[in-house]
Amino acid sequence: MINTALPIFLVIFVGFIFAKKEKFTNESEQLINSYVLNIALPALLFLAVAQANINELLRYDFLISTLVGIFIAYILGIIFAFIIKINSPQSSLVGMASCYGTTGYMGIPLVIIAFGTIAVVPAAIATILHNIPAIMTVVITYGIMTQEAEKKVTTLDIIKSAFLVTLKNPLTLSVLAGMIFTTFNISLPKILITFSSFLGSAAGPTALFALGIGLAKLNINEHLKINKLLKIFPVVFIKIIIQPLVTFLVGYYAFNMSLDDIYFKTAIIMAALPVGAGVYVFANKYNYYKEESSIAIMISLMITLLTLTYILNILQ
Repeated sequence: MINTALPIFLVIFVGFIFAKKEKFTNESEQLINSYVLNIALPALLFLAVAQANINELLRYDFLISTLVGIFIAYILGIIFAFIIKINSPQSSLVGMASCYGTTGYMGIPLVIIAFGTIAVVPAAIATILHNIPAIMTVVITYGIMTQEAEKKVTTLDIIKSAFLVTLKNPLTLSVLAGMIFTTFNISLPKILITFSSFLGSAAGPTALFALGIGLAKLNINEHLKINKLLKIFPVVFIKIIIQPLVTFLVGYYAFNMSLDDIYFKTAIIMAALPVGAGVYVFANKYNYYKEESSIAIMISLMITLLTLTYILNILQ
């Protein structure tokens, strides 16, 4: 399975080297990321969900297995944060790093290459499941703590704001739009199928290339100190080992899911992905855990070259 996993990492590596050599500007990087997040990936997810059967979107065994894996990983991250004396709301960023993976940029291309386009629907659903809980938890946690300090907004306003942040995400909107077509059994016009397919075909390689460019921007050499690494490795371990293990155990033993089931395979792979770049985005927004999250992203990416290859080999 190295033949499946290695090309994924090679595309990321090409983006990394290209960005180092060409000295990408922030504007250029933002343009590529905007294309991936706002155009290519949403087109791919919309088409997959819109053409799916409604029963494929309501696989409770897949949904629960994925959500339990996310929940357990987040809680373990919070416990670890308290152990090293990181209190709320900052602890929510550690929890996010423990459960939030690179689902859009890496997960979707990976499962498509490994299992074919049949994996797009569960990958689309998993992407939303991995995004919404983590993002909303961080936004709500920080919002509530700010409210207690400033007394300017209500808890309901905070929850509403968090909901809108996640709802406005193009990936969320594309899946919801696709679900409308599926739920009401609306046939997609051929021109819309061709249009979405044409845009979506660029999602995989462009997302991986953009991920490489983003990693090239991270300057972690000066932060590789033992005290910081001790705060990072447990989080990485939770993310790439514990989360997929919990997902597997729940799916296999609680719901008797088969390893031949594409939904089960996708759930495990999406849980085993490295720490997502979104963690750094929120760490930068709240000005905490920035250095640690950038190092966690890089370290987890290098480790998953081995762990994902091993998992794919089992699932194949």
